[in-house]
Amino acid sequence: MSTPVLTNVRDIQSEDLPGRTIAIAVDESEFSENAFQWYVDNLKRKDDVLVLIHCPEFYNFTMANTAVVEQLLVDIEERVTRLENKYKEKLQALRIRGKFRTGAGRPGEVIVEIAKQENVAMIITGTRGQGKIRRTFLGSVSDYVVHHSPMPVLVCRVDGLMHTN
Repeated sequence: MSTPVLTNVRDIQSEDLPGRTIAIAVDESEFSENAFQWYVDNLKRKDDVLVLIHCPEFYNFTMANTAVVEQLLVDIEERVTRLENKYKEKLQALRIRGKFRTGAGRPGEVIVEIAKQENVAMIITGTRGQGKIRRTFLGSVSDYVVHHSPMPVLVCRVDGLMHTN
């Protein structure tokens, strides 16, 4: 048997490929800043599209009066706008295409659902490095994302080590 010969093979450059879409979970913490910076330093391609996903922290408003609830919602909206503007400036400065998406609910669920909607190739998230006891009682967003995401997840840990599922 002879080995088949390939003809008309051409080298495919990254410019020939459509941009990949990467999700990065962001909040106001240094941990999400570190995850964003890790992406920029290690994974960024010029044709990437970033989906920055944020899930604002909502509180149980059942015991609060209307004026308090209204003020809390205004505060949350202002914080989200500041965060969006901060990352918009970063994207513009780095010439990265992207969008900022928010969702209400449990953060891990929101991140995975938006990532599915956006058909991302990968999710990048930071982690607060909680201990086992605290994580057991409070849960961990990064643990949830790792265990429920259908796409690869890269977790940027506090100690600088990266973990993937």
